[in-house]
Amino acid sequence: MKRRLLLIGAIGCAMLIGGAMVTVIKPDWSTAQEPLVNRSTPVHYRYIPSYIPTSPFKREMNGRYGPEFRELRHQMLTLSHAGHEPLCSTQILSETRDLINYTNSDTAVRGRLDDLRASLEHADQDHAFQQSAEDGSFGGCFKAWYLRMHASVDPLKELVAAGKKPQYPLAFMGPVDTPEKLRTKMEGLLISDVHKNGVDNRKELNLTITGLAQILFMPSLAALLPPSVPAKELAAALLDFLDNRAQNPETGFWGAWYMIDGELKKTNDLSITFHAISYRPNDPPHMRELADTLFATRTQRYPYGWRDQGTQNNHHAYDVARLLRRSWPHMTAEQKARSAAELTIMVARSLNVSILADGTFDTAPYDSAPEAYYFGVSFLDEVGFFRTSRRFWTPLEISNPESLREVLLHNLKKLDGRNAMVGAALRKLETLD
Repeated sequence: MKRRLLLIGAIGCAMLIGGAMVTVIKPDWSTAQEPLVNRSTPVHYRYIPSYIPTSPFKREMNGRYGPEFRELRHQMLTLSHAGHEPLCSTQILSETRDLINYTNSDTAVRGRLDDLRASLEHADQDHAFQQSAEDGSFGGCFKAWYLRMHASVDPLKELVAAGKKPQYPLAFMGPVDTPEKLRTKMEGLLISDVHKNGVDNRKELNLTITGLAQILFMPSLAALLPPSVPAKELAAALLDFLDNRAQNPETGFWGAWYMIDGELKKTNDLSITFHAISYRPNDPPHMRELADTLFATRTQRYPYGWRDQGTQNNHHAYDVARLLRRSWPHMTAEQKARSAAELTIMVARSLNVSILADGTFDTAPYDSAPEAYYFGVSFLDEVGFFRTSRRFWTPLEISNPESLREVLLHNLKKLDGRNAMVGAALRKLETLD
């Protein structure tokens, strides 16, 4: 049993959150199984090809616009903490960050920074919650199509959860409303020639996969599309692109590809892989390779690994936990033991670092409190902190999770319920075994 304790990395610690004492993890040895691995368990090694891109302009763009961006972000968070929900400003801030990090367009960045500054003069930003009568999208303060499409997913989920339908037809699917258009769109995003074009397609590729996978693979969302949109054919085309074109069979991962001096380089991107696998009903090919790559990238910097620059980030932890869950049936005994050890540490770290003494989530890595709560709750839900039915990785007992759940629910209900992230986090917290 000592060997198992070392492998699982069981941590027993307690913390005071919102006046409630929460014990992180307490071993329940009465239900413990035999060790997942022992001295005779074979260790599995495999070479994992990987490429981590270096932007020719990202450092310069951040040096030029970073101070102004951080100043405006601070103003936005101050407005949020004052009880307002600056959703329009949040959307503009997100788009501005993408332009700074993934393009060398001074004109586009300057335009969005000016828009952001102007938006902060208006505390009332309720218009940003509304569906567009023009194309049926949400996210009206975004300019780019992929951002409006992606921003429409969560509000549509909230409508479905409430038993409602959108007021206007979802005409925003126009750019991908045939299999041919969808394939052309995805092919155009897969490969970036950054030195030639001054644009890195990674973020657009990621969010396009994220949005379309949910709209097309989730029956409740696909049912909202206009009759003229061939949802089943589009879903098949997207699945074909993901499995037969964009997935790297050597690593099982997805990622942006780069043309470097005439040579094609493929990345192993944790975030893109999370989104490519999360919403489909079945496992993709090459799951064993995916599991190998997941562990091989443990020490790399996110999104090409798990490392998050020394800060707590439940968003990154959520990505890892989901991929560990989906990979679990395909793992070796050694990998399952390591997964259990890693998840134990991640849970303890999330509770001790990301949740403040008053039971609120630290917003430092995020653009808003709803985002911090959504990813914090999602990570804890993914690992089964509140529900044993989702605790795929360990027989260990989690002591007193109800105290933390009640504190988080109390604080979450103080936020603006019109924000789709708030509604999604509430549903996860309110779902019980």
